[in-house]
Amino acid sequence: MQRGTGVLAMALFVGLRASTAGAVERETVHFEINRSTSAGQSVYVLGNIPELGSNNPAYALKLEPGGYPLWQVDVAIPRGTNFIYQYTWRSDSVTQWSNPANHNPIGSVLNGSTSPGFSGPVKKALYYHSGWSPPVLNWRVAGAATYTATTMIDAGPGRGPGERRWKAVGVGQAQRSLEFYMTNGAGSGRDPSVGLYSTLLDAFFLQEGQLFDYTPPATVSEPQQTNFGAFFSVALNENRPYRVVVPRGYAENPSKRYPVLYLHDGQNVFDVGPFGSWNADNTARTLTRSGVIREIIMVGIDNTANRARDYIPPDDIVPIGPGSGQPGRANVYAQFVINELKPVIDANYRTLADRDHTATLGSSLGGVVSLYLGWDHNATFSRCGPMSGSWQLPNFPARVGAEPYRQLRVYLDSGDSGASSDNAWLTMNLRDVLIRKGYVIEGTLRHVVGYGHQHNEAAWAARFPQAIGFLFPSVEAENPLKQELFRGDLNCDGDVNILDVNAFVLALIDAAGYEAAFPLCDRSLADTNLDGEVNVLDINAFVELIAGAP
Repeated sequence: MQRGTGVLAMALFVGLRASTAGAVERETVHFEINRSTSAGQSVYVLGNIPELGSNNPAYALKLEPGGYPLWQVDVAIPRGTNFIYQYTWRSDSVTQWSNPANHNPIGSVLNGSTSPGFSGPVKKALYYHSGWSPPVLNWRVAGAATYTATTMIDAGPGRGPGERRWKAVGVGQAQRSLEFYMTNGAGSGRDPSVGLYSTLLDAFFLQEGQLFDYTPPATVSEPQQTNFGAFFSVALNENRPYRVVVPRGYAENPSKRYPVLYLHDGQNVFDVGPFGSWNADNTARTLTRSGVIREIIMVGIDNTANRARDYIPPDDIVPIGPGSGQPGRANVYAQFVINELKPVIDANYRTLADRDHTATLGSSLGGVVSLYLGWDHNATFSRCGPMSGSWQLPNFPARVGAEPYRQLRVYLDSGDSGASSDNAWLTMNLRDVLIRKGYVIEGTLRHVVGYGHQHNEAAWAARFPQAIGFLFPSVEAENPLKQELFRGDLNCDGDVNILDVNAFVLALIDAAGYEAAFPLCDRSLADTNLDGEVNVLDINAFVELIAGAP
């Protein structure tokens, strides 16, 4: 690790590189500064990228003071990013967190960067079903001032008469958001009629206003919800209703399997419960259609009169309701979820049942049990979303601070308004505990404060997109379109042309030599006939690609 000198010590080291095709590759940047502060002050870092607040002091990133007067934090920033930043101190009063004027710069503006280059093609590619002949893709990398018009190439039949499949390759920039719209190259028309499409996906299919990371069926059904009113838990000795939402196209994709998100207080998650609704089903539908999150199955587990003791870990005492004055029984609730309910879900739905694809999320005491499940049952859950957690319970958060790091992705949030400011400072303290333990902001940990948000369903509904977007981003799903759209791009410049010939030959005859010459490229793209192997049988397909055949 390299370190600077003076008041700043900033280091870069490669970390958190996603292993799945198409994921955004990030590098961990270490920020630290020695600074003595007065009571009621904390040190932040503010920069011109989203991870550092996008130059808005209200969203600056607080550093962790565990080694006071050393303040520090690790942040996962996309590779190939140049940025500027500055340290600042801000008032600790929660009522001032949202105030951009709460900003007192420390020192000068500094420059930072992450390592250039990432694996795979450097541009994007897409298919589009349309009756226009030809459609024109109007695109820009997010933040650019102007659009580039790219006439799409005919890639074969569409779903029926009057429609073709169109293709564009080598547009935009890989691992950066693409903003675009379609127009009719031979007449009038615009898709979408107003606004833009926007996606991080590097290879995708646009069909009827929806983005897919695979070739979709001709028709795609909407998400479907089923409520189950009778499920007796032996562990809890009571009936526990639950409800399941399957994603779009579940019926039309019979071989496809899906990650699962288990949500607590299930009667409030999809439907209107006693305190409102999260509208999680509609939010997930919108984010899936727009290519923000991957397709997932959601399971809402209803609560009962035993809610408090079910959600409170045995470390702490139940303050109200059944079991009050006794240790919580979240350990028993965990047995129900893991050993009784999850096997039923896995048996009756096409799930990806391993820990890497299993998450849990909840709010208030449901947030506490979400972290408990991820922390104490890490063999089952790889990610969790404690929202507005009731961290006034003293013992379980203290135990988290005392125990070793877990391989766990954590979305953590609070509001800043209402009673006790929605535990904003207790949540911030837990964030600092996780940072000291080695969690990386925007890598393994996302922390959000909802300004003006109180402790209620409306606030959790408003923040749910940030939670689910962090837990199940679309770019982490396996993307078969990458192989199909970029096959033949052996020098990974985003285009398939004569410049790929030498790299293709090397990939065929000398795998080790290819990987040494093109360390960031993907040799599997030499499988141009898509038979799963790289060999001489790919030569004819490669020649056709170079010649411009679809």
